[in-house]
Amino acid sequence: LDEKNQPSQPQERVRFEVKDEGQGLTKEDQEKLFGKFQRLSARPTGGESSTGLGLSIARQLVELQGGKILAESAGKDKGSLFIVELPAYQKKQ
Repeated sequence: LDEKNQPSQPQERVRFEVKDEGQGLTKEDQEKLFGKFQRLSARPTGGESSTGLGLSIARQLVELQGGKILAESAGKDKGSLFIVELPAYQKKQ
C-alpha cells in the first residue's frame, strides 16, 4: 500500500496504490472488473468464480466521496495495480 499526495492538481487529492504480482488482468477484464458478478478470464483456484459485489460497492463508495478507483495491469501474469484517489480536505480549526 502506497499513499501519495497529488499537489499539482487544482484540488489536492490523496492517492492510495496497492500492487500485486498475481495473475494480472487482460484489457477485457480491466473494463468489466468493477461490475457486479462479472466473470473474468483468469482461472479460479476452485470452482466457478466471479467478481461478486465487493469491487462494485467499493467503486460506488469512492465515487460518492468525489474520488475514483481503477485497476491497471500490463496483462496476463504481469500483476495488477489498484488505485484509489480521494479529495483531501483540510481539517477545520
